[in-house]
Amino acid sequence: MKTPAITPLKCAICANPWTNEAEMRCAMVKVQTDHYELNVSLMVDEVAVLQGEAPEVRTSRGSLRLGRCAGSAVFWCVEDESLTLLIGQDEDAWSVIFELPPPALEQIRQALRGLSPWLAGLSLPQGYLGHVPEDYAQVAVE
Repeated sequence: MKTPAITPLKCAICANPWTNEAEMRCAMVKVQTDHYELNVSLMVDEVAVLQGEAPEVRTSRGSLRLGRCAGSAVFWCVEDESLTLLIGQDEDAWSVIFELPPPALEQIRQALRGLSPWLAGLSLPQGYLGHVPEDYAQVAVE
């Protein structure tokens, strides 16, 4: 799917532990710019897809439908090395679009690796910073 020509946002990315309404552990991916903040809630199985640890199920237009933002679905598209996030009802009737720079997907994956123990049911380490995988360096994953 070809998206409108827009300039990628300069952004900072982190992932934080999140518990959804059903008390299930999730990851909250946060993308911050000078003007906007985007928060995408991902379930454990969706994190596994982004990490390449679970099979992908692509939509008919080729994007991945993973996570929720402000109650809407999030569609992940990689095109010309940029990551585009479409937020809305579907890929045709989206309400908001964010185009992120080429390293954004790998930055998101790295931030999510830091949450692996949390998503596996372990406690957060003391002093967890929310975005640095090394925060878990002393935590054993069983």
